[in-house]
Amino acid sequence: MSTALAILAHALRMLMFDPRQTLRVLMPALVMILGGAVATSLFAPDTLVMLESDSPQAGVPSDMGWFAAFGLISLLGFALLAVLWHRHVLANTENSHLGPALFLGYLWRALLVGVVQVLAILPLMFVLGLLSTGFAPQQGGLAIHAVTLAIGLVFIWIALRISVILPAAAIGYPLTLSQGWATTAPLQGPIWGVALMLTGLNEILFRLTELLVPAGGVTGTLAATVAFTIEGLVLISVLTTLYGHLVEGRSLGQ
Repeated sequence: MSTALAILAHALRMLMFDPRQTLRVLMPALVMILGGAVATSLFAPDTLVMLESDSPQAGVPSDMGWFAAFGLISLLGFALLAVLWHRHVLANTENSHLGPALFLGYLWRALLVGVVQVLAILPLMFVLGLLSTGFAPQQGGLAIHAVTLAIGLVFIWIALRISVILPAAAIGYPLTLSQGWATTAPLQGPIWGVALMLTGLNEILFRLTELLVPAGGVTGTLAATVAFTIEGLVLISVLTTLYGHLVEGRSLGQ
């Protein structure tokens, strides 16, 4: 567990060592992410209400197009956030230019990682579906929550095992999925520990946001986006740490 703690501590230190520089590097992406979230809440409120509602809604909201447009801007902002941070921290970027080709290469690899993650958790999703339909909420609540946390844990572990291909792509030295998997094999045990801590962090941030800020509206959407951005940025920094340690030979500071 000490190695897992060292990985997470190193990732957090990189983010917090110089907050001003971190914000300066990431500002273009943060503007896209937060601007897209605010615009979505202003121009697509009906779609947000539909997505947050527990009961089925009739028809497609008229502002669905705005939701898709501004949602895409935020998603591209998250990809840019990762690319900017990887390139800021890692060495060997002098032979690659941050242009459309590199960014598109990063995007399709991120999509590929997402597909692998979804395929990996399908069995757990099936179990969750059985529990949800087979028990009343008060009967199966604990089991449903446990399976939900397990899904989050496996989802993050798979990401950590193969997503070193993303920092590699960001600096212009692409790896295949099998190469990414092989690269992280020496730390496959500690990576479970990192995944567990990240799952816990995500749960805490989600609960705090839910407790402190009412859902919906500009404030609720912005708060949820900020929490999700923090979660994503920590994961991105962990991936940068793994790549720096396993590929560039950097110390974890143990």
